[in-house]
Amino acid sequence: MPPPTCSIAPNSFPGRVVAPYAHTLIELARAEGVSQDGGAAADADMPVAQYLDLLARACEHAGPAFGWRLGQSVKPTTYGVNGILLLACATLGEALAQVLRFESLVHDLGRSEFALEGGHAVYAWRNDCAGHAAAAALSESVFSGILTCAQWLLGRPVESFALEFTHAANAQSASYIAQACAAQVRWGADANRAIFPTALLDWPLPQAQQGVLALLQRHADALLQARHPRDAGIAAQVRQSLSGRLGRGTVKLADVAQDLHLSTRTLQRRLADEGLAYQTLLDATRHELACHYLSGSALPIAEVAYLLGFQDAPAFTHAFKHWQGQGPGQYRAEASRKSLRPLADAENRTRRGLTA
Repeated sequence: MPPPTCSIAPNSFPGRVVAPYAHTLIELARAEGVSQDGGAAADADMPVAQYLDLLARACEHAGPAFGWRLGQSVKPTTYGVNGILLLACATLGEALAQVLRFESLVHDLGRSEFALEGGHAVYAWRNDCAGHAAAAALSESVFSGILTCAQWLLGRPVESFALEFTHAANAQSASYIAQACAAQVRWGADANRAIFPTALLDWPLPQAQQGVLALLQRHADALLQARHPRDAGIAAQVRQSLSGRLGRGTVKLADVAQDLHLSTRTLQRRLADEGLAYQTLLDATRHELACHYLSGSALPIAEVAYLLGFQDAPAFTHAFKHWQGQGPGQYRAEASRKSLRPLADAENRTRRGLTA
């Protein structure tokens, strides 16, 4: 069963939207003829205010139904590391648990809660941007995205559920939602909620990769800790920042300095005082995580490359050969043989004992 609330309290750090989630908006807005002012780097998170401004302009240009259509554009990778976690879950309920647990890794737009009421499950989302002009479209995009992702994971449509929104109905948006999904929709409610039979929580996900779920959860837990670093040496703080940004593109020194509320020059000086270099810490963090993923999971090498922030698998392979003296495939094969060797030795000892 999903936990009742997200594990991180909202508004405890500067608001941002993770790059893959933000770029879903950027790409759809661009397709509608609305560009982002100043452009955006593919690996850059977007401030909440900038995200809301672009969403508002897109709705003005394309109509209020843009919010629901935005949610229809998502896919698991839109949610970054959290999306990869969803691919490993066995049931819809397990996937929902990951959404609530690691929501703060995706955005600071609002927070989710979950409860069981009689024979129904209730997923509620608090819109922390309720005073913004784009608030209604934002809420609709969140629930549309959850529905789209759930149906993608299940491989079949989800029916027999209801939606409630706190904002008043817009005729265009309401008409579009009525045609796009089978939900019963109520407007002007006390909360933004999805209400569905509890039986849906047990629906299996055909692509479940249970063998890697625990590994991915540990990685996501490390990212959560990186979002709330504790006082430590500068090297530990840099590593925490790196682990929080890996998997979202190239991690630059300026990005880490911003996380630590330091200027780039100050961070370089503090690292130099400890005899360290930024690139050395980046390589060491990537190397450690790479070995962990390759030896402890069956993740494809391309996915390991993504989690470590490489542009593609060849770039990761080249770097890993430099670190380890062998390619990732060879390393994984040797790690697998080493893990099986104790079992083989135990079996041989048992056989010798039986034949003695």
